[in-house]
Formats: sequence, C-alpha cells, structure tokens
Amino acid sequence: MTGITSVTAIVVVWNGGDEAVAALRTLAAQEVDADLRIVAVDNGSTDDTVTLIRAEVPEVTVLELVENLGYGAAANRAMAAYAADAYLVLNQDADYQPGFIAALVSALDRDDSLGAVTAQVRLAGEFTKVGWSSGALRHSKGSEAHSSFGRSSSEAYRDPNPTPETIFTAHDGSTWRRTTPGEQGQQLLNSTGNQLTRSGNGLDRGWLAPVGTEFPRAVYGFHGGACALRASAVERLGGFDESYFMYYEDTDLSMRLRQAGWSIEYVPEAISIHAHASSSGTTSPRFVEWNARNRAWNARRNGPAKMRAEATVRTAVGAVKGAVTSLDPRKSADERQLGRARARGALAGLTPFPPAAGRAAPEPNVAGRVAPNDPLAGRVGPQGSLVGGVGPQGRIETTPRPTRNPRTLIDLTSIPTQLGGVGRYLEGLVSGLHALGEKPLLVARPEHIEHFRALAPNAEIHAAPALIGKKGLRFGWEQTGLLRLASDLQAEVIHSPHYTFPRATPLARVVTVHDATFFSDPDAHTKVKREFFRRWIREGVRANVTLIAPSAATASEIEAHAGKPRRAIAVALHGVDREIFHEPSADEIAAFRDAHDLGDRPYIAFLGTIEPRKQVAQLIRAHGILRERLGDEAPLLLLSGQRGWDEEAAELLDKAAADPLSGVRELGYLPLEQLRALLGGAVAFCYPSIAEGFGLPVLEAMSSGAPVVTTRFTALPEVGGDAVVYAQPNPKALADALEELITNDDERDRLRAAGLARAAEFTWERCAQLHLDAYARAAAARR
Repeated sequence: MTGITSVTAIVVVWNGGDEAVAALRTLAAQEVDADLRIVAVDNGSTDDTVTLIRAEVPEVTVLELVENLGYGAAANRAMAAYAADAYLVLNQDADYQPGFIAALVSALDRDDSLGAVTAQVRLAGEFTKVGWSSGALRHSKGSEAHSSFGRSSSEAYRDPNPTPETIFTAHDGSTWRRTTPGEQGQQLLNSTGNQLTRSGNGLDRGWLAPVGTEFPRAVYGFHGGACALRASAVERLGGFDESYFMYYEDTDLSMRLRQAGWSIEYVPEAISIHAHASSSGTTSPRFVEWNARNRAWNARRNGPAKMRAEATVRTAVGAVKGAVTSLDPRKSADERQLGRARARGALAGLTPFPPAAGRAAPEPNVAGRVAPNDPLAGRVGPQGSLVGGVGPQGRIETTPRPTRNPRTLIDLTSIPTQLGGVGRYLEGLVSGLHALGEKPLLVARPEHIEHFRALAPNAEIHAAPALIGKKGLRFGWEQTGLLRLASDLQAEVIHSPHYTFPRATPLARVVTVHDATFFSDPDAHTKVKREFFRRWIREGVRANVTLIAPSAATASEIEAHAGKPRRAIAVALHGVDREIFHEPSADEIAAFRDAHDLGDRPYIAFLGTIEPRKQVAQLIRAHGILRERLGDEAPLLLLSGQRGWDEEAAELLDKAAADPLSGVRELGYLPLEQLRALLGGAVAFCYPSIAEGFGLPVLEAMSSGAPVVTTRFTALPEVGGDAVVYAQPNPKALADALEELITNDDERDRLRAAGLARAAEFTWERCAQLHLDAYARAAAARR
C-alpha cells in the first residue's frame, strides 16, 4: 500500500446497544496495512449505547453528538474530526467478515481513478422462495431500512420482531421469507452497489439474488452502509448532503462523484452480513414521506434532463394518488395516513431545494477529476466544508471554485493585549495562511502590528485607531470604522474571528464562533457576558454570514441551542505551532525550573484562564488528595493563566498561597517561550474542563510531550482521541488518574509517544485552507 496510509472506519450508531457493540467488535478484530481508527459516532442515543461501547470495545473512539442529526451529517462530523486518506462508512447492524476493511482499502488504493468502492452485503440468515407477486412492492433505495441512513441514524423503521411470514420481494417479483429452525434455505444478497432507474429511483443491485451470483465490478453507486470513500474525492464535494436527513444521501454523493470524473467499483471480497429485517418499514409514514421527497430531490438536482422530467411527472402523479388515498373513506386509517405522507413528500420533492448542506461544486483537475492526493484538501465540516456558492434557490452553483481567493480583511482587533487562546488561534491562522503562500490582509491593534508582521512578513497589515483599546469603543468601530477601512482596501470579505461582526454591509462576512458554552454551561459565565454572546451567536445563525467553528462538537451545539444557520457551518480544527510547542530540551526545562524555584520536584501543569468551566477548584482539591496519599512524594501543582471570574477557585488559590506547604503555585500569565517547558517538563498535564469549543491547551500539551489527563466533555475527545487519559472532573477521579501517571513510568512514556503522534495530525496550514474555502464560499454566496 502506498497512497492510502490512514483509514477511519465510521459506524453511525443510534440506540444500537449490543448490536452496535457486536458490529464494532468485528471491525476491531481486523487487520489492515494502514493506520486504522474505528469511530462510533453516536447520533444522540437515548439509551446506554455509548456506555456499552466504551466498556465493551474500549479501542473504539466514540464521538458523541448532542442530537440526532441524520446519518449523513453524523458521517460528515466524524470525517471532520478524524482526518484520513480513506473513510469507511458502515452500518451498526452488520457482521463484518475477516478481511472486509483490507479488501475495500486495497481496491481503493490500487486504482486512483476510484472515488468510492462498495462491499458485498448479504442478508443475515437463510431464505426460501414463496412465489411471485405481480403487484408486490419492489425494493427501492432506502425502502425499509436498506441502509443505516434510515435505521442507524434515526428511528428504526423496521419490524422489530420479524417472523418467517415476513415477505421480501425481489426486483423480478419473486417473493421470499426467512426459513424456520431446521428448514433448508439459501443465503441471499442485500446489495452489490446501487442502481438508478430512468426516473431516478434508486435500487440495490443484486437485491435477493442468491449468494454466489456474479456481478460486474463496475457499478453506478455505492451502498451507503458498506463502502469506502477516497478522502480527496469526497472532501472536495463537501461530503454527504445533509438536507436529505436520511435516504438517498449515498445515491446523491455517488452521482456527484461520477459527475466529477470519479469511478465506483464493487468489491465482492469485502463481505458484510446485514441484519436486514423486512419491507415492513415501508409502512412508516416518515419513510414514505422522506423517500418520496428525497428521490425527487436527487433526480432533479443531479440527473440529466430526461431523468428530471420523468421524476417530476412521477412525483406529481404520486402527490395526486397520495391525496386521493388520504381522502378515500374506504381506506383504513393507516392507509389514509400513508397517503397523506406520500402526498406531503411528493409535494416537498417538487418545491425549490433547501440549501444543500454538506456539498460543493466539483473541482476537477486538468484530467477532469479532483486530484486524488491533494495534501490541502479541506476536511469535511459538520455539514461539509463547502467550496462552491449557494444559488438563489439553495442549490450549489456548478461553477468551480475561483482560482483567486477573495480579498479578505481579517479583523484582529477583538483580541486583548495579552493574546490568550483566541490570540493563539489567530497567530496560527495568520502563520498558516503565510505558509500556504497567501498574502493576508489584516487590521490589528497598534501594539500587535509587529507581532503579526513577524508571523507573516508578506502580510498587508493596517493599524486600527488606538482609541479602540478603551472599553466599549472597539464595538462601535467594528460597526463603522471597520467597514470604511474594508471599503478603502477594496475587500470582498470581512472575517470577524470572535463572535461579533459588522451588521450593515454589502460585503460577505465570515464569523468564528469558538464555543457555545454560553448556552450549554451558562453558570460558567457572568450574566452580562452570557447574554451578550448568546445574542451574537443567535444573530450569526440568523444573518447572511458564514460561520466557522473549531470542532464538530461546537457546530452541533450551535445548531442545538441557537438553531440551524442559513448556510452550512464550516469546521476548521485548530493546529499547533511546532516551532513553539515541541518537546523542550533538558536545558530549557532546567531554566524553567530555576526561573520558578521548583528545585527537582515533579509537577502537574495546568494552562488556561481560571474560570468555572475549567474546574480548577476540582483540580486543586484533587491535588490535595494526592498530597494525602503520596505525602512528600506528591508533585507540585503549577497553574498558568489569568484569573477570570471563578470565585471558588480564587478562594482556594488564595488559601494555597498563604500556606507554604500547599504545593500549589499560581504562575499567572507566562511568556509564550516558557510554555513548552511548563508543559513538556510536567509529570502530567491536567485539563479538567467541562466545556470547550476546541481545547487548544490539550493539543499544545501533547505537542510538547506531556502526558495528558482531561475529560470527555464537548470537543475534548476530538482533540485527545485515544492519546490521553479521560477522567470525570471530580477530585477523586482526577486524583486517581493523576496518581496512575505519577507512579507508572511506562504509562507516562506511552502517553507521551501517543500524544506526540496525535498532535502531528493538527496543522495550521490545513486550518488556514479551510478558512480560505469558507471565504470563497461566502464571497460566492454574495454574488
């Protein structure tokens, strides 16, 4: 294997319980000649599925979403969080046979013209033929729970207790049922890929054909629950289109891949045994409505003129038939309900399209397709990192991304004199743009000019008026002076990187929302700050702006608390500056120890603003437990960061400062050049935050070689992955985790190595490229 060296296998789960655990076990047991990460992305399960997975399959990474966003949306968020060269997208209700992953990845790797490959999906159990049905339901795309687009990501639209009398109908009209115990039968296929009829109806190729039936490797589309996708292909197309919610996402993406010049191949050596229930799921009103709608949407968006015409006629006829059925007194109540659902779905399928979330116009190379190994291919955001512009009726324009990036003015004036976390984000963004060969257009406070000029020598930097440093005046300047400056500089886009943005302007606007804790953790903020930022986040959702979030978790929280924005949120995971945050030398650590009079005592480090959500008070109490347990062997606790509004932590810090034996040292704001020694010299870095938009200190600590203890809340698992120790943010749990690291040299060494490898995946160049994509998208939407 040469081209594909990293693989993320994504299983979307929803209330899957033991079934999901069984599927994940079959994946975890497989071997592949690439770095493999298995991710269970939980779509807001309401049972104990997440707990079961973590207990039973601890080697699987769990990405939790706060609500059920649909299968395609969940897959997009996993692709955003765990970048790889190839993504497997898989059902939760399947048994993946040995060699499944290797066969798919190998096929994709052998032929760089392939954008996707699809597995052989077999039905679980054995079947016997019943007879023939001239008017029976044929198995169409999404019918019942064909793929996890319906079943794993949302409610299970299937017979929960299928019986031998449950009838399955093949494309040719033959009918089948599962065998009873002791009865002879044969194995049948579920899918060898997707087909499409002239009117845009999606079908599973090979549905109910006997196992052993041969099919050509060339196939029209991939099966959405058993496929491998080339990252550089799907990322440029924005991943799955989330406006479908479920059904037809895979057909839609298959068609867009083909339009971009990619091929799709069936891989019979990759075998999945799918616990397909029955066609009873087609009696669900929601299935009937969404299937009718999405079939029409897909054909009208992606099909040729003849398909669009036939789909329109078929859908219009379906709307009439559904309406007639819904009003027929001779029909049962269930039949009338399904008629109404069919009419609603068909009518929705004929209306203008919603904004096509999670998709972008194809960006072919000179050979007619996306370059398969582009190292700067943007990672998919929570709804895809879009490249093209949104048209007047919500469709993505088919014009390719402009070769010239729009002239974008980045407003750096929102950061305080001491830069802090947001300042490091902007330092990274500016340096990343410089590394990509861009010439950033910046406006900064006078005291920051030289600092940012050193980061990007080719940048065009303008000084904001000095008076904006006075309280309240910066906001007024943002609404007036910033707009005048943007006009004078002939900017096309304004990037406001800290929640607020100019309201009245014809220019395109991009706004970074760093976290949604003002909603999810309101007690962590003062009332004034909470209400102010809630208001601006809501304005950003309602306004004609493009939002950027630093993590999939933050994007999900924005949508959960403030609503779905008019345009897709772009996720741009932060990077880390390896010139600053790398393993410190022994001399650097010694100098740091001397500067802070630490002697040779080991220490635990914390870095961040001391505010309630960081749970510094709990960390101080955990340190007290360690002192009780370890006595003189207990490490010091060093805290670097400004005091915020955490009165509980402030009281404990004041008490510790008055006690020379407390072992707690408050270092305050440290110069940037001292941070890697603080982190890399620590026996452990502890960050017990309960709410993070990203969690940059965790990434910086890993990059500096520190073993990390943190929590599983919000975005932190997206940063830490499996390279950190997770603990609950209470004193005993933190003390237990820290004691294990303090007393176990091997575990510390393992975490140091894992953290360094994990941190290497996060680059500011990639983050900057995603910002450029967002700027292009915003500019295209304003034209």
